[in-house]
Amino acid sequence: MKNYFFPLFEILLGQAISISSQSPDQIKNLIDSCTVEQNTVILLNGDVWRYQDQLEEISQHPKLLNKKVILQNLGYTNAKLSDNLYEISYSVWYWSRTKSTDAFKSLNQNCRYGFSCLNNNNNIHRTLLGYQFYKNNLLSDIIFTQNLTNDFYLQRVLEDVDLLGLDLNNYQKFLKLLPIRHPSELNVTNFGSDHSINHEAYHNAYCNIVTESECEEYPYYQNVNLPIVTEKSYKPFRSGQVPLMLAARGHIEYLQGLGFELMTDLLPQGFDNLPVLQKIDEIVKIVSKGQEFIKDFYFSHLQEIQHNYELVNSDKVEKIIFERIKRTLNE
Repeated sequence: MKNYFFPLFEILLGQAISISSQSPDQIKNLIDSCTVEQNTVILLNGDVWRYQDQLEEISQHPKLLNKKVILQNLGYTNAKLSDNLYEISYSVWYWSRTKSTDAFKSLNQNCRYGFSCLNNNNNIHRTLLGYQFYKNNLLSDIIFTQNLTNDFYLQRVLEDVDLLGLDLNNYQKFLKLLPIRHPSELNVTNFGSDHSINHEAYHNAYCNIVTESECEEYPYYQNVNLPIVTEKSYKPFRSGQVPLMLAARGHIEYLQGLGFELMTDLLPQGFDNLPVLQKIDEIVKIVSKGQEFIKDFYFSHLQEIQHNYELVNSDKVEKIIFERIKRTLNE
């Protein structure tokens, strides 16, 4: 398998330690077992980073003293945190995308659906979005899939319903519908989960609703943002669709900073900084406007959609990402 971290190693010239999504104690134990030979150590994290308050402590591990320590993650931030500690944003998913050499071609005038939304892992924000579609009788009007991989947290929502301020009437009825599959996925276990755009959801709907892997730490009243950018966020650019993002606060601003058009005239003012439950409400309102509404929106924004398609199939974003990293490390 191709190593999509290799371009990063070329500019950082350091020793990489893959920390995955381990806890701080696990990371310290991992470093204990490593032979650290270089002056720059890169902690590779292919997930959201939840332990900002413990990062300094990790960097003070005896084997990392007097080393330049760089935490790579899939978030939005490039920052020098102290004299020897840095955080960099490097979304490995971007390097793994398939680039097309085909000229942009718009979707046709007869797409069957206005919206699509594929979900393999059924975490809480994805399930609550699906529930709201169900509650508002929208599921039959969109391409929507949702697996049933873990129901522990889905049941916990019922315990927190008052604290979250939710109306979960018929929530259990919705859970009994899971898994919700697309006809093409009836014979597979992990559906809607590959990194390709070879699915009707990307070719027979004008708007793709992106549900990032994280938005906020649960329970949501903690108000802990979890910024992360995975391959899902780039799929509507590759497929030539209107993007609609259910993601962490600052997600839209981050993608705009890379040059993408997010078509924010589709959204209420301040959408990017809304809490996750309010974002779900606003997305449901947009989907409720129907197929003709989003079709008209799509064809009135072809210039922006084409721009995104051409940008994601170029090398321009990689250059921006690398320049940000280099600038941070030279501070």
